[in-house]
Amino acid sequence: MISRWLILLVVVGVIAYLARSVLAPFVVAAGLAYIMSPLVDAMQARSRLRRIIVVALLYVVILALLGAGIWLIEVRLANETRALRAAGPDLVEGAFVRLLGSQRLEVFGQVIDARLLAQLTRDQLNGLLGKPADALQLVELAIEWVARLLLTLIALFYFLLDGYKIGEYVQRFIPPDRRDRAREVAAAIHQVLGRFLRGQLFLIGFMSVLNYLVLEFVFNLPYALPIAIVSGVLEVIPLLGPVLAGTIAAIVGLVHGGTGEMFGIIVAYVILRQIEDQFVMPIVVGRAVHLHPLVPIFAVLRICKGITVTPGGSLTPYVSAR
Repeated sequence: MISRWLILLVVVGVIAYLARSVLAPFVVAAGLAYIMSPLVDAMQARSRLRRIIVVALLYVVILALLGAGIWLIEVRLANETRALRAAGPDLVEGAFVRLLGSQRLEVFGQVIDARLLAQLTRDQLNGLLGKPADALQLVELAIEWVARLLLTLIALFYFLLDGYKIGEYVQRFIPPDRRDRAREVAAAIHQVLGRFLRGQLFLIGFMSVLNYLVLEFVFNLPYALPIAIVSGVLEVIPLLGPVLAGTIAAIVGLVHGGTGEMFGIIVAYVILRQIEDQFVMPIVVGRAVHLHPLVPIFAVLRICKGITVTPGGSLTPYVSAR
């Protein structure tokens, strides 16, 4: 006999597939509501107000902060993002020429041309974002993003208001004799996962601000604001994210100020990464899993020490026999 869980998963999968074109705002709203729900619960417990009043008050604060943020940085962020997009191919070509001292490079019989590489970059950007000269397409894209934002805000409101009822509904598919144990496990997972996700959002914001301060006031780098925001978001991707973020900033620095500025930005990104790994991340992770910050620091250092380079050049984990 097919279990009710399997039926539920199949139904959810079919619905998600059919609604995939409009699913993104609801997924974003659900994630934000999951992160913010403990704040709503705490406010409701302390104020003893109805949940709808607490959610409405929180929404006023969110909209005020969102409006203030848009008013403060929207113009500059939009202008710098637009300029960075337009200059992207030229940055690639300029970095190519500065590093290699030539427009062309031959590798294993294949000729790599800087202008051809820049044109390929331009074509890829146009394919992803549309041609900047197409005003109608830009208007349609703007309307679509505004509609998605409004839909996300509306869905977020209802998720914050009634999101807890989803868990109550899911419990119906659990046998009665296992529901108490399932509630205990779900509560523990919810507590740790919620703290982890809030910690990730904090890291994105913290690293975005830190990267912006360094790029803007230390290196006076063009497009510092969008690069800093992208760098903060990429920090949540293990290994590849920080490398990609540093590469973007280094390319702009190479074209803007030469190899000295490029190496300075690389060093700065390495230092910022170490600050995150050795100081910020242990505190965030420690609070999420109820560990002292020294424990995650020790774990990170032990893992790093446990990776050795074999004579053949490959990385292998070292397992102590003790």
